[in-house]
Amino acid sequence: MTDRQFRWGLANGVAVFAIAGAFWLGLGIGTVAPDAAWPVSALSTLVQVGVCVALLWAAARLRRRAGFRRAELRQGDDRATAETRRIMTGLRWTIAGQAVLIGLAVWACVHADAEQLIWPAIALAVSLHLVPLARIFHVRAYYVTAAAGSLLSFAALATWTRPYVVVWLACGMAIVMWMSAGYLLLNVDKVAARAAAEPWAV
Repeated sequence: MTDRQFRWGLANGVAVFAIAGAFWLGLGIGTVAPDAAWPVSALSTLVQVGVCVALLWAAARLRRRAGFRRAELRQGDDRATAETRRIMTGLRWTIAGQAVLIGLAVWACVHADAEQLIWPAIALAVSLHLVPLARIFHVRAYYVTAAAGSLLSFAALATWTRPYVVVWLACGMAIVMWMSAGYLLLNVDKVAARAAAEPWAV
């Protein structure tokens, strides 16, 4: 993988983290909104939108600086094409696996009459799917994100009877996602150099 393509892909990862963080914070806001004063909800929503937009803007800048276009994925030599095919196949299988895990988790929680465990289980599935992505894209930071999200998920599963567990889980997941995006943006050169030094299987 070329440096340009890697940075382009990393920018896409930042954008996904930005949106994921906004989703989780939105879940927390929606959960606590009925019991919170409107200024709290308004301020939280402002933070949700503001941070997400700022990270998406930074991701777009990184994508432009990379100077890579999606159409170039089909224009490389045989080795580059095989490498891209392997990456895309791994990505599709990972996303499919995440979807299956989430579906099974929701089914199990509903079947066991434990709907309160649905969001912690989803958070765990989302966190775990970053493990294969770290290997596929050679981004070690994804392992840290996966570990942090998993710890939050297990903590929520262990304390699900306490009030506002979903709120704290959602806020924690938002922080993990946004901090991961920030780390990638601030350490693009180091992450790219480390990935370039590793062997990319074809």
